[in-house]
Amino acid sequence: MITASVKTWKTELLLSVRTAPDPALASALQTFLDSEVTRLDRLASRFRDDSELAIVNARPGQWVEVSWSFVTVLTAALDAARMTGGLVDPTMGRAIKAAGYDRWAGQATSTSPDVHRGKWRGVGIRPGRGQAQVRIAAGTELDLGSIAKAWLADRLATTVYRAGHEVCANMGGDIRVIAHRPWTVWADPGIPGVDSRPVDLVDGGLATSGVGKRVWDGGHHIIDPRTGSPAGTPWVSVSAVAATAAHANAATTAGVVLGDAGPEWMSRQGIDARFVALDEVATTHRWPQEVAA
Repeated sequence: MITASVKTWKTELLLSVRTAPDPALASALQTFLDSEVTRLDRLASRFRDDSELAIVNARPGQWVEVSWSFVTVLTAALDAARMTGGLVDPTMGRAIKAAGYDRWAGQATSTSPDVHRGKWRGVGIRPGRGQAQVRIAAGTELDLGSIAKAWLADRLATTVYRAGHEVCANMGGDIRVIAHRPWTVWADPGIPGVDSRPVDLVDGGLATSGVGKRVWDGGHHIIDPRTGSPAGTPWVSVSAVAATAAHANAATTAGVVLGDAGPEWMSRQGIDARFVALDEVATTHRWPQEVAA
């Protein structure tokens, strides 16, 4: 096996191919991962003033020129919103800052602690003069952090597989596998107090969301769009298997937001999932049996 890695965004990103040692392939894989991480950061980071996301956020209510690459990431976020009925909303940027995420991440923020509402249905996309244009509703900001790593996992895995390699892209727990035989990955990686669980995937995604790692006094990073505040949830973590990493990530985030209603919602979606609380574990469908997507 050959693995490339990058430590960034307060996590570790891993891109692995199932093959014999090959120095040239290892170098190419590392270069590819590095370039794609840099590219996504320039597209969707809230923490750099020159990212396309920052430029859009600086002009709410106006059409802003962006690349079609940015639109691809934004579309994945809007797909997650549609899939979850708005439980995963990419326009909650002000709410997540008001909740304290930027201070936890060591970044300055000027956002007031007022209640902020998302308006994902108000996001517009159209062809522009050169590439594309995007408009967000006045009073909102985009935060694509809820989907970005999963989107990257799907993109990396698809690209590497098309080049002829069985692949596992693990972007800090948002995982996409495309292989000819089962590849064992782990749910609930590195969450304090939660035992990891192995899952075998052939072509599918696994994601884990929760409030066990990115948490601070008075809040955490998963916002309930219905209230504009950190979700009141009993779940330390929620893991799910789906067709893609992005689909799995959207489902797990919605599961956290829904709290006690999460397992029933996940069952209606037909998704294999594991909900872990301090004193309870709930599962849906084939979990905890071996699952293969």
